[in-house]
Amino acid sequence: MTQTPTGTGGNQARIYSMDALRALAMFLGVALHAAMPYTVKDFPGFYHDPAYSNIAFDLTYFLIHIFRMQLFYLIAGFFFRLLYQKIGASAFMKHRAQRILIPFIAGLIFILPLTYLPGVYDRVTEGGAHFTGADAAAIFRDIIIWRGPLHLWFLYYLMLMYLAGLAMIKWCWPLISRYKGLERIVMFRARPAAALLLLAVVSFLTLLLFKTPFIHYAPGLVPRIEYLLYYGWFFYAGWVLHAGMKDFFPPLKKYSPALTLAGAAMALYLGLTAEGKENQMPVIWIKALATITTVLLVTGVMGIFLRWVNAEKPFLRYLSDSSYWIYLVHVGILNLVEPWLGKTPVWGPGKFFISIAITLLAGLLSYQYLVRYTFIGYYLHGPRKRSPTAAVKQA
Repeated sequence: MTQTPTGTGGNQARIYSMDALRALAMFLGVALHAAMPYTVKDFPGFYHDPAYSNIAFDLTYFLIHIFRMQLFYLIAGFFFRLLYQKIGASAFMKHRAQRILIPFIAGLIFILPLTYLPGVYDRVTEGGAHFTGADAAAIFRDIIIWRGPLHLWFLYYLMLMYLAGLAMIKWCWPLISRYKGLERIVMFRARPAAALLLLAVVSFLTLLLFKTPFIHYAPGLVPRIEYLLYYGWFFYAGWVLHAGMKDFFPPLKKYSPALTLAGAAMALYLGLTAEGKENQMPVIWIKALATITTVLLVTGVMGIFLRWVNAEKPFLRYLSDSSYWIYLVHVGILNLVEPWLGKTPVWGPGKFFISIAITLLAGLLSYQYLVRYTFIGYYLHGPRKRSPTAAVKQA
């Protein structure tokens, strides 16, 4: 097996806090999509509540959006190195095909049509006023129209990053490892503050490749180089983080509250100014502030979980297991619940919390009875035994 740098943190022990953090990134996706119908700025192609909107939901969306996917890809890079070192290249590719490729393909075939179904049904039947054979045929034709991978896009880009990572390990690392100075640079062998600065600088430079101030949804299956470079940098940072856990974890834990608060404050400022209609801030300045905000929130939230959250606890472990499934199906559930809530006299903010509660409840129930102990669960996180005291295989 091609050797990879072991650094000071090359142990392969499970980091349950990182498991919980990965679940957080999934659940934040539910909150983000649940907020979209109630923002003042609507999203074309997505349901928008005609009776209620509030800037608080624009800020909620922005706060989550500015760091969630960056955090996810950093965690993915962390577990990429952990798993690769434990099982090797061939087993890694098989493992990731089972957990990422197969769910992605199955999601395109089964989940996306069901995701579109509520909205298409409502439009074709005029809110359920009629339902004929012609309506059924029209609905079927509509839900199988290709509209892109929707919320499953992150799995597609994740697979591309795995392939790029394996290629770099096989062909680039043997050359890099010959030169200690180059190895030191590649592995961020510097003070944590310098590594943090490097993370911010390179992510800012890759953010300049985007025409818009902030990153948006990555459509289609044609790889976009700017998305690969930007998110790939966070993926690589996660790989380096695993190699240098002993160096990076202590300061992350120590300064996590300050980093998180500073990031949240900057996100609030950006959300109120840069996203406003009368914003006159130069785009390059917005990108710089957005980069700082992203890095602060990613590192701060990570440090909080490393310091205080342990997913080895049964309840958190269960949520961690279920988060993948819930993320895959949550958009379809929201598409069903939110238009229904829009026709009710429920208090505006209450719609947001009710939609999240129903989505999580439906997701957890379907996970428990249809997924956890079935072949679907096997592909999402490996087999699970019904005995609560049984050893759980690593996801």
